[in-house]
Amino acid sequence: MINIWEYANSLPRVRLQTTTNEKYEGQVIAVWDAEEIAGTQDCIDIGVDSGAIKAFYPDEIKSIEVID
Repeated sequence: MINIWEYANSLPRVRLQTTTNEKYEGQVIAVWDAEEIAGTQDCIDIGVDSGAIKAFYPDEIKSIEVID
């Protein structure tokens, strides 16, 4: 499983692929602890290039890499 907390401090631009093979590029906006969002899992919010903000849970992420 992906450790989304690696991206919490630097908030980098990333390329993310989901377990259903969807691909997204964008800026990490925040990483949330499950308790902060009243959920069962932590999540990462990414401002994708289309302008939308998408949230991803670690078990939905196949791969994530920092890009310039």
